[in-house]
Amino acid sequence: MAGLLCAMLAMIARPAGADGTFLQADRSFSAFDAVATVTRGRLSFGASYNDYDGGALAGTSLVYAFPIRDFATLKAGPAISISRDDGDGFDDPQAGIKLVLDRYTPTSFGAVYLLGEFNSIENAWFGLVQTSLGASGFSFEVSRGFSDTYDETTLALNQRIGGGPGSLRLGYRFVAEEAFFGFSVNTF
Repeated sequence: MAGLLCAMLAMIARPAGADGTFLQADRSFSAFDAVATVTRGRLSFGASYNDYDGGALAGTSLVYAFPIRDFATLKAGPAISISRDDGDGFDDPQAGIKLVLDRYTPTSFGAVYLLGEFNSIENAWFGLVQTSLGASGFSFEVSRGFSDTYDETTLALNQRIGGGPGSLRLGYRFVAEEAFFGFSVNTF
């Protein structure tokens, strides 16, 4: 069902393509997750940090955007990660390739954003569908992530703070069976 919804939304959306910064941090009982993306022109720098029961993973990437006509934007480039088990320091550096496909479209009710990522490190993939509801400042999203060491599906509600780029987040992780809260800043 989610795949069908993504396909239908992809038919009406336009490619994402703007300079901006995105920061997000979420906290649950068992995990802390933070991501950052800075885009200037066709280059995007990304960083992530995930601290969970048993260890942590930190990663970074630098991708270059290839617009696919009016369909979407494909980004590709190198990625690096390091991990740690609880009680140990960070080690086990790994290098790989990251691919990102995203699409954004304004709608009569707000906007729809679609994101799909693949990282060859740990065969990681991530998908997100986010719908914003215009002037209300509310948006909701569903995401699915999976790798050799990770598996999660989330549902989140975001509320923009005033007229600025910040939002408060509240959501649920279905595999971990726990709620989370967080914040994000999006200047795209």
